[in-house]
Amino acid sequence: MAKIKSYQEQIQDIVAKAIDAVESQHKAIAEASFGYAEKLYKLETAKAKHDEVATLAYDKAREANKVVADFAGEIITKYEKPVAKKAPAKKTAAKKPAAKKAAAKKPAAKSTAAA
Repeated sequence: MAKIKSYQEQIQDIVAKAIDAVESQHKAIAEASFGYAEKLYKLETAKAKHDEVATLAYDKAREANKVVADFAGEIITKYEKPVAKKAPAKKTAAKKPAAKKAAAKKPAAKSTAAA
């Protein structure tokens, strides 16, 4: 299970980093665009609304990533149980089978029919 769980965590991290990168690029592009537009028009309220909606959108993307990751984790634990470490095998001394020991100790039976 550790291997699949590791993959799931790696994917979750990749998605989180992708969201952060897209958000960062989006903010940089929006800042440049609003910067040029503000030279011509007064756009403070439009920029504030844009930033509010963008923040909401990226927060929701992060929430969705967490929900998917939690769901995937539940599925992984449901179908794949953790692997228990095996205890080292105990060495046992070689023993003779009990039947051979018992036969070796019994004296041979005397025949009574020959008398």
